[in-house]
Amino acid sequence: RRVHGMDSYHQLRQRSGAEMKGKLSVTFQGEEGIDAGGLTREWFGILAREMFNPNYALFSQCGSKAEFNHPNPLSYFNPDHLSFFKFVGRILGKALYENMHLEAYFVRSFYKHILGRKTSPADAEALDPEFYKNLSMVLENKLEDLGIELTFSVDEDEFGRRKTVDLKPDGRNIVVTEENKAEYVQLMCEHKMTLAIKPQLDAFLSGFHELVPPKLISIFDDKELELLISGLPEIDLDDLRRNTEYHGYAPDSPVVQWFWKALGGTDG
Repeated sequence: RRVHGMDSYHQLRQRSGAEMKGKLSVTFQGEEGIDAGGLTREWFGILAREMFNPNYALFSQCGSKAEFNHPNPLSYFNPDHLSFFKFVGRILGKALYENMHLEAYFVRSFYKHILGRKTSPADAEALDPEFYKNLSMVLENKLEDLGIELTFSVDEDEFGRRKTVDLKPDGRNIVVTEENKAEYVQLMCEHKMTLAIKPQLDAFLSGFHELVPPKLISIFDDKELELLISGLPEIDLDDLRRNTEYHGYAPDSPVVQWFWKALGGTDG
């Protein structure tokens, strides 16, 4: 069974926020049946896989295992990308409104943007571990010892074209020193997590807030929001057991066997 994301997009994009709060009735082409909730749940699941498919370039897969979604700063190559981001925001808001879980996980900074919370440099680790590692080295070591010279700017590649972006006015001519390197790290993280994707974020939130007002969602923290959107993840106990390291215990220790039995595993 296949859902064409564009079909859903065109059918829902003209609806008002109030209409989006109404009941959805889902039917699949070529199939007859009454939607008692199962078809809607399946539609949300299939549509989520479409929306966050990296081949559509709206979202990028990030993290050490590419397990998190983050708006793609280069999505503008599609002239309709902001309309699509608003649509994604609406679908995510509708899923929350209907208490439906989506198989989609986001970087920590994205959850904070939805909540209207300020991000911190530590949030950049989930987005780009190597980027975070390099900035940590800048903070923890003397620039002279690292042998690097930095300015308050960042060079970006836009489809093969090099572009310099100032992190502050005339930043490309302001040298990073020991005294101001903390500010440099803060601005670098703010640029990567927020400013580089601000149009996409604004479009997404405009759609999301049509169904879920900021004051209602702001009572949660980022971890609670993740659970609201995605639910509890399924854990492969066999895989967990195979990759568990024991310190002070052995796999056949009684307490270890009891532990796996309590989790529903099998004793070996």
